[in-house]
Amino acid sequence: MLKVEDLGQGVRRLTLSNPGRRNALDAETLDALEAAVAASSGVRCWLLQGEGGHFCSGWNLAHLEALLPSAPLPDERIGVVFDALQRCDAPTLAFVQGSAFGAGFELSCACDFRLATADAVFCIPPAKLGIVYAPRGIARVAGVVGAGRARNLFLSARRVSAAEALGLGLADEVADEARALAFAQELALTAPLAVAGMKRIFRGELEGIDALRRQSFHSDDAREGLAALQEKRPPKFSGR
Repeated sequence: MLKVEDLGQGVRRLTLSNPGRRNALDAETLDALEAAVAASSGVRCWLLQGEGGHFCSGWNLAHLEALLPSAPLPDERIGVVFDALQRCDAPTLAFVQGSAFGAGFELSCACDFRLATADAVFCIPPAKLGIVYAPRGIARVAGVVGAGRARNLFLSARRVSAAEALGLGLADEVADEARALAFAQELALTAPLAVAGMKRIFRGELEGIDALRRQSFHSDDAREGLAALQEKRPPKFSGR
């Protein structure tokens, strides 16, 4: 299950809600997540978290027992949905409590920012499950921590504490839920066109980027940003 809430100021919270299985993912939850990020009107920041003290324990392994040899592998669908999340124009923030395992680990890496509680634990365990992880997922993790560190995490299947995650660049801060919400509100105040354009550059989508950059210099948001700077006040961006 997925809970969708508007918290005001353009912050939309998506909460994984399957606490009995530490918010393990299944097909229904993936469909709900895909639909949620597609309905992005008015969103200035996405806040992702889990219910019941955990972020996400990965894919529901009970579903693997019934997987037919000819059926699509679950991580194919996971990759498609996480790609959609990564393509969101608005910034995305994962608030990681407790476990972020397997697909839950990858889900956090699909977000622009990760704030973790002191008791958070990250692990990518396919080497101890006998499963070859999807290339798309490995690349997503490597894009956050680098190829060498991703190799270490995938091939060892070791658990990473919040403190170590901070040192690896996997977590941006060790923080509580109040700080996560405050940070989401800060991100929601940034200029939508500027953020969307720079996110495209980070994804390597450079076609048409020069025209987009030129457009941004003459946008209402650019004029508002300059006026706010000169008047020493917070800017109020319109996304135009």
